[in-house]
Amino acid sequence: MPVRWIRSGFLLAAWGLVACGSHSAPTSVPATEPTTRSAPTAEIATGAPPATDADPKDALPYLASDALQGRGVGLPGLDAAAQFIAGEFAADGLRPLPGEADFFQPFDYTTQAGPGPKTALAIGSQNLALDTDYLPMRFSIEERFAGPAVFAGYGVRAPEVGYDDYDGIDVKGKVVIAMRYEPMDARSQSRLATSGVSGWSDHATFSAKAKAAADHGAAALLLVNPPDSQPDLLIPFSGTFSGPSTIPVLQIKQSVANRLLAAAGAPDLKTLRDQIDASFKPRSMELKDQTVAGEVQIESMTAHVKNVMAALPGTGAGADEFVVVGAHYDHLGLGRLGGMFGPPGSIYHGADDNASGTSTVLELASRLAHAPPPPRTIVFICFTAEEEGLIGSQYFIKHPPVSLDKIVAMVNLDMVGRIRQQTLYIGGQGTAKDFDAILLQADMDSPLKLKSIGRGGMGPSDHMSFAQRRIPVMFFFSGIHADYHRPTDVAEKINWEGIGEVADFTAKVLEGLTKMPRQPYLVEADKDSMHLFGSPDFGPGPARRVILGVIPDYASQESRVGVLISGTTPGTPADAAGLRQGDLLVQFGPQKLENLMDLTQALASCKPGDRVTIKLIRGTQTLSFDVTLAERKG
Repeated sequence: MPVRWIRSGFLLAAWGLVACGSHSAPTSVPATEPTTRSAPTAEIATGAPPATDADPKDALPYLASDALQGRGVGLPGLDAAAQFIAGEFAADGLRPLPGEADFFQPFDYTTQAGPGPKTALAIGSQNLALDTDYLPMRFSIEERFAGPAVFAGYGVRAPEVGYDDYDGIDVKGKVVIAMRYEPMDARSQSRLATSGVSGWSDHATFSAKAKAAADHGAAALLLVNPPDSQPDLLIPFSGTFSGPSTIPVLQIKQSVANRLLAAAGAPDLKTLRDQIDASFKPRSMELKDQTVAGEVQIESMTAHVKNVMAALPGTGAGADEFVVVGAHYDHLGLGRLGGMFGPPGSIYHGADDNASGTSTVLELASRLAHAPPPPRTIVFICFTAEEEGLIGSQYFIKHPPVSLDKIVAMVNLDMVGRIRQQTLYIGGQGTAKDFDAILLQADMDSPLKLKSIGRGGMGPSDHMSFAQRRIPVMFFFSGIHADYHRPTDVAEKINWEGIGEVADFTAKVLEGLTKMPRQPYLVEADKDSMHLFGSPDFGPGPARRVILGVIPDYASQESRVGVLISGTTPGTPADAAGLRQGDLLVQFGPQKLENLMDLTQALASCKPGDRVTIKLIRGTQTLSFDVTLAERKG
């Protein structure tokens, strides 16, 4: 699941908002006999791909091995994985998609690679060490800064509950040091979270802290982990946000913060944290005679990536129609490129996320290639750059090698390797009329227990790219676990019996999909789409109180001011008001929208029933729409 949306625990950043050439499609894909297995053309320094028949017990450990470096965008291991997948497709006698010379759909993707060489941070005349003492955050603006140091508690501005770390202190032109999260009570629960809900409020998010500091004129914001709340680790440069802050934002170690506090004659970080938590009153202060200066530079990287696609030809009248089964094969790579746990350079193996889904797709391809031909053509796709924001599946949808009108259904497998209590979570089953019956039939002989996580097609994985084009979808998922997006998501922890049951179950579902009558997408189901709650600050949290219903276009590579949307969720305020794909939102009520963070924060201050005027650019026109915000359900 994507870095931009999901972190430890169920998390979808800003889900309150929703929630290369042309090709023509021939009428059929030519059949072929299985061929001799060919070895992948790319090699890695250590480790060799297994010569297997796509058994997950062989394919998955290779995909999740150290040799493949976590399959991160920009790393050789991702390309080696693509070559391996293509070799498996070829060995099973599958064909490239119509009009394609091979199994690859290549494209270039530009992403932020990491801090540039000009990045620096100094306390007075003492230079700090990048990676060891500090790291910029990916959503930071690129800019030089300098100024006196100010401690601002948790960096929270919550006037609705009478708490404001900026009350009575001038931070204009100064560098603010603030702790992550928000004030806690004696039970170690947030004092600001919604009553009865465990977790954090919106004030705990990185975006809220950055905006509060910027609104008060701060030159920069330095964030630090509160003592005892988490290990004193720096979050590796990661894809937490889709738009930049308006000020530089960096993270520092507790030792750096304590050095500043001690030099100013202030209590240490733990003492200040304890005083704030106990009294629920700010302890903000200027740090006498302490200055901080620095610069944030962020380097971009153009990665040559590829989706891996293959077709199993159908027979008869349905051969020119397609059922897609897919999974993303990328993961977080090394620590600097994605995850938040472990020292820089840690390998984020991604055994469950999503070597499990990829190896299951390979198993299904092998199994079905040696069975009687299906009534419809089955397309197997392993998507790239999903963790960056559904980039591969969005590219496929925008550059389809087959007509999208000919795709009958799409099944997405994302994290299916940790089946517990024989439970498989299902999403999207309400997007076509016959899906419930197909799932029921497939489940009759399966030991799996099915549990719905939303009948609609919206959600944080590649199926949403298809759902947005009104292609019925199903999403199979075994659940979040403690190793999610950590280096400890390794092959040894896979439930092999469970993943085999998922493969058996999915094969029966595909059988039903290749036979069912062609059906329209049921947009009403999207009102009950998968909801993942939490804070972009890597912790669980409550759902946003209101829903707007726009779907941000995370895959857009164009630089612009505003929030570009790729659509709206049916039945939501945005849908009712007439917002649509391609709209660029530039103002929400009085709040001008520079980026997605601005819209997220504007929504955080609203309540159900509020009527807001949204200004947007549609083509060459600037338009205004009045939207009445609704209460989030579920």
